[in-house]
Amino acid sequence: MKTVYFTDSSAVEQNALQSLLAFEKNPTIGRIAVFPDIHFCSERSIPVGVAFQTTDVFYPLVTGKDMGCGVAYLRIPRPDVLRPFDKIRHYRALERAVHGMTNEGLGGGNHFLSLEESVDYLYIIVHTGSRNLGIYMYQENLRLLHEHNPGHDFLPIELATPEYVQEYERVLRYAASRRREFVDKTYDFLQRNGYVRAGTTTFADSCHNLLEFRPEGVIHRKGSTQLVADGEVVIPLSMSRGSLIVKPNRWHAGTKQALWSCAHGAGRRYSRTDTLKHWHSLKKADKDAYRHRFSELLNRQGDFDSSILQEFDFAYKDSAALLATQPHLVCCDETQPIVTVKFTGV
Repeated sequence: MKTVYFTDSSAVEQNALQSLLAFEKNPTIGRIAVFPDIHFCSERSIPVGVAFQTTDVFYPLVTGKDMGCGVAYLRIPRPDVLRPFDKIRHYRALERAVHGMTNEGLGGGNHFLSLEESVDYLYIIVHTGSRNLGIYMYQENLRLLHEHNPGHDFLPIELATPEYVQEYERVLRYAASRRREFVDKTYDFLQRNGYVRAGTTTFADSCHNLLEFRPEGVIHRKGSTQLVADGEVVIPLSMSRGSLIVKPNRWHAGTKQALWSCAHGAGRRYSRTDTLKHWHSLKKADKDAYRHRFSELLNRQGDFDSSILQEFDFAYKDSAALLATQPHLVCCDETQPIVTVKFTGV
């Protein structure tokens, strides 16, 4: 079977399904893996939330300009946490600090930096990518297509020279280094303000927008997280629900079928427009509960901007469904959110 669904195929939105089915017919495409967070993308022909394999060609534009985008965490053992984070006193200070951590910022959309917790750990989690270096690589790929295959969106595999792959991987390393910088500087912020003490931490990083060049072909991951050996990865669930920490079961048949990939998010239950409609349908008491819980995110009018509402839990599928359709994943931990910083870049 060319396409393997790690989600309920009957629940895939029609515009995403139509573009996926059209992509399936392309003879240059090998195996395709579809994950629970699949959704339509007008920028390129295949939806977000998909991984696919090729052998004779590669699709350099499929991940868009934010190649290298991913999620990293720094895990702090509970004994090293000295006190709960004081949102009233320090949220704005944290937000300002995050603004100044790099000269390119987190970026917009669903990029974020958050503090999250589980029973045993405090997590610093960041979702961001390659920013300007990714834009440069995207433009370089446009140039190659114009020169070598005008009118098409793929290139012959011969153009993935060692020099090209080296430059592409430089972009991926840069994105990973930015995530490391964000979590390290946030850890320093927490130490300086008496929230944690220096101790043994664990860092993990993953990427969900990349081309992986292998001797046997190229795996394209467009909004699907790369799994490596026994390494843990983060699947953000929503701003108001937290994240799953998972790792692959390397012995499960589904791991290979999934092209060593998994969902990079919970997958939307509602479109962004329908999410806003759902918010307006809630009772005042339910809305007030969100306002109380996430008061630091309220705007000057005392409400949430639409971009915030679109990331709340009611917009996304639940974690049980996410794991049920991806049996090749082992759940290692599940977090609850404490604070989230968003929109810190141009």
